[in-house]
Amino acid sequence: MLRTVLLVVALLIIVAIGLVYTGVLGLQQKDDGSVKVTTNSVEFTTEPRTVQVPVVRTVPNEPAAEAPAPAPANGQ
Repeated sequence: MLRTVLLVVALLIIVAIGLVYTGVLGLQQKDDGSVKVTTNSVEFTTEPRTVQVPVVRTVPNEPAAEAPAPAPANGQ
């Protein structure tokens, strides 16, 4: 039970560090030593882009070269 609580606390700390690192959460320390937490809005936008897709063409196989016939063993 205690391990689960410690694991959840550790995961919350890691998530909080990630949010501060990416700029979603802002920490500001005041002169009296208190810390103010500010949040920034997150926006997801899409942009139209031109993407070039490579074209793959199939080439018909050439007929296989025929193997030379073995020479007769008795010299004929």
